[in-house]
Amino acid sequence: MIVLCSVLYASVRSYAPVAAREAAATLTPTPFLPATSTSTPFRPEGPSTPTDLPFAVSPLRTPTPPGDSPPWAPYAGPIYPALTEIPKPVEEFPPSADIVNIALLGIDLRPAGGSYNTDTIMILTLNRTNKTAALISFPRDLYVYIPAYGMERINAAFGEGEIRNYPGGKFGLFRDTMRYNFGITIDHYALMNFTGFKSLIDNLGGIDVYSQYSLEDSRQGYGDFFLPAGLHHMSGEMALWYVRARKTTSDFDRVRRQQEVLVGIGQTLLNKNAVSNIPGFFVTLAQYVESDLTLDDITPFADMAASISLSSIGRATVIPNAYGTNWITPDGKMVVLPNYPAIHDLLAGYLSS
Repeated sequence: MIVLCSVLYASVRSYAPVAAREAAATLTPTPFLPATSTSTPFRPEGPSTPTDLPFAVSPLRTPTPPGDSPPWAPYAGPIYPALTEIPKPVEEFPPSADIVNIALLGIDLRPAGGSYNTDTIMILTLNRTNKTAALISFPRDLYVYIPAYGMERINAAFGEGEIRNYPGGKFGLFRDTMRYNFGITIDHYALMNFTGFKSLIDNLGGIDVYSQYSLEDSRQGYGDFFLPAGLHHMSGEMALWYVRARKTTSDFDRVRRQQEVLVGIGQTLLNKNAVSNIPGFFVTLAQYVESDLTLDDITPFADMAASISLSSIGRATVIPNAYGTNWITPDGKMVVLPNYPAIHDLLAGYLSS
């Protein structure tokens, strides 16, 4: 997430060759293995497949008969049979030298072990010519096709890329997953875990966050907790709780709060005039963020930093009803089925030069 800061003050592609993807596409599907994540205990009455979707959902897909062109070509095929019909790759947005897309990812990976899923997924889109920026959040439960794996929540793509030695590693599989399902090319990534998130904010002396709505929830060590709408100065611990709290709210409300905290970090860095020392700022960020961005990647955006107002940054979230439908898979996982045309239209508004 913190890359937004470097974009706004320093303002802040290598893609696995098609040949590598074609080679992987010959993998033979193996019998279905149960998901490793915990299944939800809730099941609705009646059939699990909704009947009013604007897109197709079918039963378990059988392997493609010999001679047929698989729907995933030229990407790598699944290693597990899918619980829904595998969609074909969407048409890619044309490349533009003016637009750079950076994935801002957050994971809960702690010293004692934890999930390697990217439970925070934001795409920072920068338009150099128009001097505009936008944050687009994708919910972690979007049920998509992950090349060389199968149909799964989108938050699994990054970790599976490393586990399965996918061309380009963890970022390579995440990048191909985004390109396959949404047609968007991700040029760079920045990954932060919760420990680094807290440390960065504390080392900044805390941040000021404007909460659009009040939040009432439970907080470990504090019991019931109420935070009114308005401006709040937050420590690293408080900011982490604010972006993670969800007992009384949804994942989609949490996405809004993540964006609010990201803007708060950005404003704090602006107040500290970080743009005046780009090399030093970059070294500081490198202590907390894993990224493929280099100082040479960041420096060309310095002029853009001075011209972008934080209040002018576009913000969007891929939420159900508008961009997808809540669904429970046959193996009991609560997911969001993407409405691909609607998501395409949303992205088109930010990816036009």
